[in-house]
Amino acid sequence: MRAGIAKIAATVLIGGMVVIPWASVAGAAPAAPGSFSGTAAGDALVVSLGGNKLVGGDSTAADDNTPSADATGAGELLPVLTGSQHATSTTASSSQILPQVCGTPPVPSLPAPLGTLLSLGLGCGSAQSAVDGNGLPSSTGSGTAASINVGVGNLLTQVVTAGSPLAGALQTLFGALPALPAGGIDLSTLLTQLGVSAASTTGLLSVNAGSSTSAVTTTASTVTATSSESGATISLLQGAGAGGGPAVTITVGKASSAATLDRGAGTATATDNPALATVTVSSPLTPAQTITLNVGASDTVLAGTPLESTISVGSGTTSQSGGTATATSHGVTLDLLTGVDGGIVIDLATGTATVNGVAPATVPVTPPNVTAAAPVTAAAPVTAAAPVTAAAVPNVTAVHTGEPWAGSLPLAASALALGIAMVWRRRLLSVAGCIAQHLPGSGRGGNGSV
Repeated sequence: MRAGIAKIAATVLIGGMVVIPWASVAGAAPAAPGSFSGTAAGDALVVSLGGNKLVGGDSTAADDNTPSADATGAGELLPVLTGSQHATSTTASSSQILPQVCGTPPVPSLPAPLGTLLSLGLGCGSAQSAVDGNGLPSSTGSGTAASINVGVGNLLTQVVTAGSPLAGALQTLFGALPALPAGGIDLSTLLTQLGVSAASTTGLLSVNAGSSTSAVTTTASTVTATSSESGATISLLQGAGAGGGPAVTITVGKASSAATLDRGAGTATATDNPALATVTVSSPLTPAQTITLNVGASDTVLAGTPLESTISVGSGTTSQSGGTATATSHGVTLDLLTGVDGGIVIDLATGTATVNGVAPATVPVTPPNVTAAAPVTAAAPVTAAAPVTAAAVPNVTAVHTGEPWAGSLPLAASALALGIAMVWRRRLLSVAGCIAQHLPGSGRGGNGSV
């Protein structure tokens, strides 16, 4: 019977382990990686001269889960690339690091007088990419803008007449002007009379832009894309201000954009930090004056003259929804020297960062070496196992059937009980005889008679 019970219990336990215990512990394994991508791009300097577009300090970075890491950094993007690097990695435990290279871009063909007045400095770029042993990509690109200088040329021969817009602008800048002769006076002579050496007025415009850096980094839990642009300095009428400095100095601060993806939750956020600008006006005869231009503000200097310039500060924008987020920092736009062949338009410190991703999928766990049981609608009735007949023992005639009362065990018990009864009968008869001998009237002992 014991063997039969054990057999039934084993059957029930095995069935329970397949259907019940694993059902209680099975569930979600560690999440499988979700898809993701991140991109960043920035420009430290974009210049438009006479319909020709020059881009300085350009950078890009892009990562995704394939895995792929890609980055570029360029000093100038002209018809001929100079100071440019491009790095890419697409396999685990791979990397590419390209150091900074620099070059002087060719001067584009421009209409007079800009074509003869323009000079460009060095532009530099660097890039690096990597995919680590876990397949997590990262990339960084950096570009440094080339400096731009626009010379004076024959602009100083321009005649200044009383009441003209140029005379009004100079009066605002320098204060009282000496009496202007009939028919006017050329600008070079007038500057000399104001104590400004015409020879020291070496340029109309000088731009020293900073750099742009774009990066995307990936960890097991996040993807972060960033674009940051360093500041720039623009000078107008170099040598015409106090101490031989520029008459107008425009300083542009740093700008940055960032977007981050939470890979586990599949949610993304974005932040922006647009650039600000300050404008300083200086002359040998008046104290310097500085104003700060906040987001969305603009200011015009040297209005009504060929050197009229407008500075406009952009704003930042963000958008985020679910697993997608984008941040853009609009930079500073300079519309300079509008009276010189259409002028020069400069965009500084503009960047964009974007991330996109899908939350990881949950992977069900199947117990090792056990096939998941099909859903059970009702338990099958269990039939009691038939008695198990014990194997025959040699030289024993009685066979134990498996029950306590079966086989030779009852016979042995009966014989033992019978022996005990016989012993107790004999002892009882002996005791009874002794008692009878001492009773009155018995023929033995005592002192009575009949």
